[in-house]
Amino acid sequence: MELPLLTAESLKIQCGDGDTAKLILNGDANCSFTIKTGQFYYLTGPSGVGKSTLLSSLARLHPLISGVLLLHELRHTEIAVARWRSEIALLPQRPVIMSGSIADNLLYPLHSFRIQKERLRESLPNVETLERELHSVGLHDIPLEREATSLSGGQQARLALIRLLLTKPKLMLADEPTAGVDEVAAKLVFNRLYQFCETGGAVIMTSHLYSNRIGDAQIQLNGQSTLQLSD
Repeated sequence: MELPLLTAESLKIQCGDGDTAKLILNGDANCSFTIKTGQFYYLTGPSGVGKSTLLSSLARLHPLISGVLLLHELRHTEIAVARWRSEIALLPQRPVIMSGSIADNLLYPLHSFRIQKERLRESLPNVETLERELHSVGLHDIPLEREATSLSGGQQARLALIRLLLTKPKLMLADEPTAGVDEVAAKLVFNRLYQFCETGGAVIMTSHLYSNRIGDAQIQLNGQSTLQLSD
């Protein structure tokens, strides 16, 4: 029997401090869920309910007040943060794009993070691989030598998505990856993320668009600081 990829148990998450604090999840039994390999999950809920904060917490960028995260049944307290983030990748709404070429941006994590390079156990992607990945999200007409910061916001988001996928994470947390792109590009982003799931990954995504693909699951974050997982 295959182990769950990620298990969240009784999460309590808060955004802000003092009088401005907002409770995102209250820590009871309804704040638990399991993520399975090969599955695509939509994280839904009203605007401002805390979807981005939940994703940041799953990536261990935002602290838990209480609760447990299990990666392959190992508690988050037993796994180094760098190792955790090499397996659980967060694509934020406004990804950081560095000054330099598109190729520089794509290869930066592979050059920089020893843990990821050890896990990959292979040479860096060649030009053909980089171009093929860019083509998969509609960036085929942009040369690798182009300055990355000159791209539009939607193009930068797709570049950041490919940059993360090249590190070969197990779980992709994608926060509005289709924002700022047209319908054709959004479909390509969906298809690339579905392909990631089909090849052994998993995705949790927030988006104002929905593909309505049969078999997708939904994690619904509501205004009562609880959530519901529906298959």
